Amino acid sequence: MNHLLKAISDANNHLIKENNINNALQECLSALGSNILVDRCYIFKNEMKDGFLILNYEFEWCKENVEPFIGSPELSGLPYDAFPGLLDTLIQNLPLYGLVNEIDNALFKETMEMQGIQSYLFTPIFSNDRFWGWIGFDDCETERIWQEEEVNALHTVARNIGIRLNQDKVLSKLETTLDELNFYMKSSSQAKWEWNLKTNHITYSYNWSEILGYTIEELGSSLDVWRSKVHPDDYNEIEQQLFNYIFKKIDKYDGVVRILHKDGHYVWIKYSGIMLMDANGAPKKIIGTHIDVSEIKEKEIELAQQRNEYDNMVNNLAEIVFKTDLNGDILFLNKQWEKITGYAIENCIGQNIFNYLNAVETDLFDQEINESKVLECNLIDCKGSKIGVLLLLSIPFDIKDNTKFVLGSITDINDIVTLKNKLEISEQKYRFIAENTSDLVVQHQFDGIIKYISNNCERITGYKPEEALEQNLCQFIHPDDIRDMSEKYTNILNLKNEAVTFRFLKKNQEYIWFETSVKIIEDASKKVIGVQTSSRDVTQRLKDQEEVKRAIEKQRELNDLKSGFVTMASHQFRTPLSVIYSNIELLHLKMNKQVKKEDVQTITSRITSEVDRMTELMNNILIFGENESNNLKIDIKKLHFSDFIEKLIETYFNNEKDGRNLMLEITGIEREIETDERLLIHILTNLISNAFKYSKDCANPELKINFMENGYKIEVVDYGIGILPEENKHMFKSFFRGSNTANIKGSGLGLIVAKQFTELLNGAISINSSDENTVVELEFPYHQKK
Repeated sequence: MNHLLKAISDANNHLIKENNINNALQECLSALGSNILVDRCYIFKNEMKDGFLILNYEFEWCKENVEPFIGSPELSGLPYDAFPGLLDTLIQNLPLYGLVNEIDNALFKETMEMQGIQSYLFTPIFSNDRFWGWIGFDDCETERIWQEEEVNALHTVARNIGIRLNQDKVLSKLETTLDELNFYMKSSSQAKWEWNLKTNHITYSYNWSEILGYTIEELGSSLDVWRSKVHPDDYNEIEQQLFNYIFKKIDKYDGVVRILHKDGHYVWIKYSGIMLMDANGAPKKIIGTHIDVSEIKEKEIELAQQRNEYDNMVNNLAEIVFKTDLNGDILFLNKQWEKITGYAIENCIGQNIFNYLNAVETDLFDQEINESKVLECNLIDCKGSKIGVLLLLSIPFDIKDNTKFVLGSITDINDIVTLKNKLEISEQKYRFIAENTSDLVVQHQFDGIIKYISNNCERITGYKPEEALEQNLCQFIHPDDIRDMSEKYTNILNLKNEAVTFRFLKKNQEYIWFETSVKIIEDASKKVIGVQTSSRDVTQRLKDQEEVKRAIEKQRELNDLKSGFVTMASHQFRTPLSVIYSNIELLHLKMNKQVKKEDVQTITSRITSEVDRMTELMNNILIFGENESNNLKIDIKKLHFSDFIEKLIETYFNNEKDGRNLMLEITGIEREIETDERLLIHILTNLISNAFKYSKDCANPELKINFMENGYKIEVVDYGIGILPEENKHMFKSFFRGSNTANIKGSGLGLIVAKQFTELLNGAISINSSDENTVVELEFPYHQKK
């Protein structure tokens, strides 16, 4: 029994004294093996591999002349499944022992006999309640019967090994934690300090001096150094707080203070401390931290400024702006609430918004509102009077806690409602007014960066508010309007009122016209901090103005046309009438005398010519007027073109007085065409008549027809007087006649009528005149739209 106690004592000593766990386990096995007189001691460690728990042969002690098996592949890396019953026993923290010749499992027995073992004892090792492995003892010479006290004692040693393993794990974690803490303190902006209240000595960590830009040698460790660098405005407050904390008038010591940096600026420091007491309960020391929170404070200041800008904008709106929860309990109201209702805001916060609205269902917020909802209702003021208002609602998500809330505005439309009732304005007109009362509100800095934009941004411009925020306003303004905008903004900054009209680029890359009122934003000290604009879409209004302008211009053109027509008609009709009248008088004179047949024919020929001229003029005027008044009917039919042309030539141009003929040339493969035969006859007779008229005593005019792939082309060519280059651009104007045509009869309407009819048939007309010839070119499609 003594040798067993000594074995346990030696094993435990090695577990306690050895720093290295591997050395401790090896020495522990040696002490056990040599004292309890076994042939071999060893330790198996568990490992999870590919989802299976396996055994690894880790440590071994052998008596002299006993074969070692450490490193043998037959014993390491085997799964527990190979030895049925082994895991089931050991995992219950129970020992397993016996004689090898009594083992039932063939593989287990074979493995033990391979090592020359006759008797064995296995005791499990648990570390922090986890089955870590087990320790084994082999007797290779005798079939040893293990006594109960031996089994219990060696089981105790296994438990002690587990305790040592757990201690090593805890110490390792503690060392890692301490290393991480040390690294964190070195790499963070946090500094540690300790003030001994009895000796008045203060100790700072290395970070404290670095936060202020000094070395620790430059600052030293005096409390006066810290006091000397506290901002004068913060000094009394922090000293009083420290005094109250030490004398237990307050429960905690923390806050934010400004401390002077070596570079001359102040650093915002978050401080906190904990006081420790001695055995008698008296203050002993304060341990605390300093953290550089300058960046956070700067962000807080910037956020406060933005909040001030937002509050200024919200409180200067003409509408009431409110926020409630889904029950309707009021969370926020802007100052317009007091102006319109007469209620004090502080008395209304927490009240239900439906208490102030008349004829509005209280389940309104229970309804699904995916987009902004607009409705008309009455607001009850502090005197009980009803005010007609327009209620605009939306239910967005609160990004803080991902809950819904109600955001809305109330616009006073009492005057509009009264006027509507008096004048019985239709519901459609009223809805139009209601839907167009909200302008686009924008707040931006002097450099143009947008800091706020109202929620109707997407409806008006196509941009979501978040897409426009932090963007430069100039990128949305038409380049041609930038200069004018800059000049007017200069006037605005000089406190001059300006209304600005400019083009704004929508998300779909189309421009709309904005009419914008602009005013400056001031803070509490009257310092100008930004610009606020209120814009409305006036694109349609400007389009209407442009239409009116075009209508006035059209009216002016019509007046000019009428004037030209009167002048032309008075001249053109006077001449043939004079000729007819003079020839009739001549005929009367000759009737009193002997009249020759040739003389009568000459006179009647002149009269007939002038009647034809007046007929042509009247036809052109009537057709021109019919087209201008949009009363011209178009009758599209299918037509065999070559037959049509031959008939037209035979009917109108087969018997020219000067004996000339129209030369016809057709190229390409003829196709059936769709056209208005009456309009096409008028076009061609006008152009061909001109060709004969303005080429007297010249070569025959030509008519060229070319059937192309997508349409057909007609060219009327003459070799006459041509068109002066400077007058070519006026040829399609009403009543215009070239300066070289004074001696040639004409109305000045033929070409303009031909052009209008050509365009009615989806065609194009052009004139090209040179010293050699004049070519009028027409192009038409094969098929017309019905």
